[in-house]
Amino acid sequence: MKVVKEGDKVQIIFEAKLENGDVAYKNDRENLVEIVVGDGNFFPAVEKELEDMKEGETKTLTLEPKDAFGPHMDDLMVEVPREAFRSDAKLSVGSRIKINTPSGKTFYGTITNLKDGTVTLDLNHPLAGKRMMFTVTVVSIEKIKT
Repeated sequence: MKVVKEGDKVQIIFEAKLENGDVAYKNDRENLVEIVVGDGNFFPAVEKELEDMKEGETKTLTLEPKDAFGPHMDDLMVEVPREAFRSDAKLSVGSRIKINTPSGKTFYGTITNLKDGTVTLDLNHPLAGKRMMFTVTVVSIEKIKT
């Protein structure tokens, strides 16, 4: 039976839950996620745990914030003037907004507070600072020749 090694291409099914049980992401056999173990394009901590798993094997692991979406960083909480937004923009606490910069970069933020003339945005990933529970199943393993 095949066993996952670094450099292998694997197809996985996984579910990511928050500590309270809310599902943050879930896929199925119709929507497999394909990764190359060790490339670092997925969560490196999960990639490491995939090593030595067999096809069909399932594993559950807990990722601390630093290994998932990173810590929540206070310096990514910014207050901007209301006039920075279009006058017809419907702004409400909890809304996610897209921010296009003059340099062409795009950021996303969550409105956390609306005051007279200012909008407070949280530019952290919505799952930053949260511990995640991953259940991952290896569906297939393909040895990549190097």
